[in-house]
Amino acid sequence: MIPEYPSPKKQIDHKLTTIDHKLTAEVKVKKAAQSMMWEGRKIRLALHRGAWRARCRTEHLTCDILTPTGNLADAKKFVKERLDTQPAASTPKSKCTVQDLAAVYLVAPKRCSADIARRNVVRMKSVCRDGFGKPMDEVRLAQLPDLWPAYVAARQKLPLPDYATRRPINRGINSAMRQAAGLLVRGLASHYERHGLVLPADAGRILLAAESPKVPAAADDAALVQAWRALRDTDIDMWLAVGLARFAGLRQQEIFHFRGKWTVVKDGATYVRLQDRPEDDWQTKTGIPYSALVLDVSLAEYLRAMDPEARAITCLNTYKWIQRRPQEWLKAYTGDAKAPLHRLRGLYADQVKRETEAAILARRQGIEAASRNLGHTTTATTEGHYLQSDSPS
Repeated sequence: MIPEYPSPKKQIDHKLTTIDHKLTAEVKVKKAAQSMMWEGRKIRLALHRGAWRARCRTEHLTCDILTPTGNLADAKKFVKERLDTQPAASTPKSKCTVQDLAAVYLVAPKRCSADIARRNVVRMKSVCRDGFGKPMDEVRLAQLPDLWPAYVAARQKLPLPDYATRRPINRGINSAMRQAAGLLVRGLASHYERHGLVLPADAGRILLAAESPKVPAAADDAALVQAWRALRDTDIDMWLAVGLARFAGLRQQEIFHFRGKWTVVKDGATYVRLQDRPEDDWQTKTGIPYSALVLDVSLAEYLRAMDPEARAITCLNTYKWIQRRPQEWLKAYTGDAKAPLHRLRGLYADQVKRETEAAILARRQGIEAASRNLGHTTTATTEGHYLQSDSPS
């Protein structure tokens, strides 16, 4: 009996079907690919013979871990435990310079933002340069305890550091050391150890020098306010930027992110409500919510009329505008202030203090007048029995 062979057409159809099944299976596997985060790094997970496999090949981490489970949650837990209990393979334990520390610090899980972390590294770079006269890659971790006094002495231009004498420069010295020491917080010690970096016990122990009282730079507030009022008809963005700093006490970042919905009206007064706003990807500096009273009537009316989602500064494409333009405009009125826009927060605080003191004095005088008209021998009787509450009974 002659066996029957499939026709060429059927053979081709069978091959196409097989290829189609393979492609479909590959697509399903690709769709099943997942990822997880570990210490700021993204690790890819893919199914491999019914179990999850974690792979990562970056500059700071190389791993290839096959888990014993097909459950995604259990697999992530397994991978995390493996990574937590073994040092990173990509960082040799022979690395022991401040440059190596900075590289690991930038990818470490920490509370500060990436921008602040970069500033801390830049500050550490300047501390190494001024203190030892060397770049970070030539300063060993074992030298960190000696770095701080060397830096203080170098900035003070003395053979030995003087911590007792109050000097104007000490404020800047202390600020630089605080920033640079951000790389050496205790919470990062275990992270550094996994990367083969062992810090001396007192690496981040800094002694701050005595500081002179901070005297705000002189400012011509009257001329500033007069010039600011004229800006509304010529440069509305500058008018708002300067106004929010001078009459609401907002910081540079807060002005840049300000939206109409930050405005709150209570008892006829206008406030700027400063709080974390996750929906706008915005966090305050301290995380503590508070309300800032708007002291200028025209600015308060403008803010109340804004669209809730509209930004105050509309012409900006980048952050550079508010970093430069308002500072340049304010130099004519803020003297030698290093941060002219931030100096306006001090002027705002001065006005709040003056008006609060005036209000307290006026209330005191009103109580005394009421006491005399009621024939009381002391104002305590008037306050205790007649002025307990401002609300109607």
